[in-house]
Amino acid sequence: MNRVMSLTAICGVVIFTPALAQGPMRTPAGKSDAVSDSERLKRAADAVHAMRASLGQVSSRVEDARNEKDVVKLNCVNEKLAQIKGLLKVAEQSETALKVAVANGDPSGNTEFAKIGIARTKIDVLGNEAQQCIGQLAYIVDEKTTVEVQQPVGQPEPDTSGRYRPAPPPAGPVVLRPPNASPF
Repeated sequence: MNRVMSLTAICGVVIFTPALAQGPMRTPAGKSDAVSDSERLKRAADAVHAMRASLGQVSSRVEDARNEKDVVKLNCVNEKLAQIKGLLKVAEQSETALKVAVANGDPSGNTEFAKIGIARTKIDVLGNEAQQCIGQLAYIVDEKTTVEVQQPVGQPEPDTSGRYRPAPPPAGPVVLRPPNASPF
């Protein structure tokens, strides 16, 4: 059983890991030379610019949630914003390192370029998740909603304590019991 679970876990990693790493920045393995250094610098700059735009959009969602005084939405969007800020910092550092690597002809620029691509992919996902944050206002109904309650026929009406009053006894003939036959 453990062997099957281990195999399933490994397959899950193999299947899903490449999907997270792929993005507009990633180049095919072994073909990093296919993209020129100037093209990589341009793509990296464009990606960082797009990530900053995503940061701005999520920041405006935070402000909207604050203005609405919606704590649930604010917490959800703030969590995404914090993750985006961290990823953007990594991407900016990688962009700087990429510029240095390109200037020095260092092959470590490929790694920095890949980091930027991964960060952009993750930020895009977080931006979409931030758009889907639902707050407490989604569960509030407006003042125009009315509720009509119809009491079923034959049911006792509730009293003010919230409990039901017992139904009155049925009207019928009064039956007198005969006296006890034994005093014991």
